[in-house]
Formats: sequence, C-alpha cells, structure tokens
Amino acid sequence: MTVYEFGNMLNFASFYMVAGSGAAISMKAGEFNLGGEGQIYAGGFTAGILLAKLSGCPAILAIPLSLAAAALTSAILCFLSALLRKYRGASFLLTSFIISSAVIPLINGLLAGPFRGNTGNLLASPFISKSFRFIRLLPPSSLNISFFAGLAVCLFSWFFLFKTEVGRKTCIFGISREFALYSGFSEKTISFTSALAGGALHGLCGAFIVGGTYYTCHSGFYAGIGWTGLTAAMLAGANPLFVIPSSIFLGGLTAFINSFTLHHNVGYDLGAIIQAVIMFIVAIPFLKIRRRKNAGN
Repeated sequence: MTVYEFGNMLNFASFYMVAGSGAAISMKAGEFNLGGEGQIYAGGFTAGILLAKLSGCPAILAIPLSLAAAALTSAILCFLSALLRKYRGASFLLTSFIISSAVIPLINGLLAGPFRGNTGNLLASPFISKSFRFIRLLPPSSLNISFFAGLAVCLFSWFFLFKTEVGRKTCIFGISREFALYSGFSEKTISFTSALAGGALHGLCGAFIVGGTYYTCHSGFYAGIGWTGLTAAMLAGANPLFVIPSSIFLGGLTAFINSFTLHHNVGYDLGAIIQAVIMFIVAIPFLKIRRRKNAGN
C-alpha cells in the first residue's frame, strides 16, 4: 500500500467514525437512523455555504461557527423523526429515511440554482478560502486533521453513553423500553437527546468532509458514507469505542476497492455490492434481537 492509499484509507475512516458514532447513539436508544446520507449532505451544504460567505472572517471564528451550524441543521432533521415518533407513533426508521430522501433533491436543486459557485461543469457551492481548509497530514492523500477529530468524537460518544447518567439511561431504554418507563425514565428526554446527538454527528461528518477533503459541497459527495457509517456502528455492536477499528477496516476496504477499480477497469458499483453484502450479514443478528424483543412484548 502506498502512502497515498494509506492516507486515503484513514481519511475514509474518519468519515465513518463520525457518522458511525452518530448511528451508534441512535441504536443504543433502540432506533435505527436511516437518514444519515441526507443529514451528512445537509451538514456539508450548511458548512460549505457558510464558509464561502464568511471568507473575510478569521478562521478561528468561521470554522467553529460553520461546524456548529452544520451540526444544528442535521440535528433538526433527525429531531423531526423523534417528534413524529413521540406524538404520531410513526416509525423512526421510516421517517428518518423519508426526510433524508426529501432533503437530498432539495439540496441538489439549491446547488444547481442560487448557491452554485463558479466551478465549471461541477454542481457545487463556491470553494472555501484556503485559510479555512483543514491541514493535510499525508499529501498528496486527502488525510487531514479531521481524522483526529473523528477519534475524539468516538471517545466522547463512548463517554456520553457509558459514563453519564443520560447515556446509561439511553442504553437501558434501548434494551427495554417498558422497564425504563416503569423505572421513571423520561422517554421524551432520552428520545430527543439521542436523536439530536445522532443527527448532529452526521452533520459534523458532512462539515469535516467539506472542510478537509473537497473544499466545496458538490452534488452527491455524501453517497455511501451514511450507509457505511451505519455498517461501522453495527460491526462495532453500537459501541463508539469499537467504531474506531470497524471504521478503519471499512476505510481500508473503500480505499482498496477504489484502487482496484481504477487499475483494473472495473465499475465502481463493485464497492457498493461488497459493502451491501457486509451490511446484510451484520444486520442479521440485530434483526434477530429485535424479533425477540417484539415477541417478548
């Protein structure tokens, strides 16, 4: 493996670590967030537009502001699913996917219209200022300092779930909703907090991709990242600490597939097929667990 391929492997892993941590938090609450792709896209779009508009501001102000706005945007999208789950009894799994499916073409339209930059044939927002771009670690690969941010996100998510009162209640709630309610846990607090946290991390993932890899929000940059992040969370058993090795594994798989398809003239659909097979195999134990829970209820 070349330095270029190794750097790209770790860069892909950084995407999956952040998105996977968001998916893991939702899973610990007993929900599956299938809206990761739209939330990543929304976060990247928000960060890209803000950074382009704030080109004259100091980086120490513009970057945190764009990250916070990206996290907030995607947190709201995921929060809508939690609201529908709480007050209308709608499936969180379905509504998160439907909202994501609605947001993606909306952002595509915005990039093709009022927010399109001078990027030639590329449907994308304006490129962000060089002062806002994350520092590259292994050029010419795309690896940048967001990799360490991904590690920090995994550690923080683990601490939140297993070392805080709200996190421990979230884990218990995900195992047995009825037991948690009879114990006096607040369903609203747990559901809303996990949804906001999961959505916010997906938004941060999109912001990191824009700020560290592409330097613009272009149409379709999110493709596959949300699903692979969910796969990383499932491989890790919804434990954010174990999301780190599972993300590195999937990052290596993505880098290998990209290199293989480039040098052997194979369609890029090969990577999607392999990842789909892995996700299908990993999902079987989760489906069995959910079936036992439903049978017990």
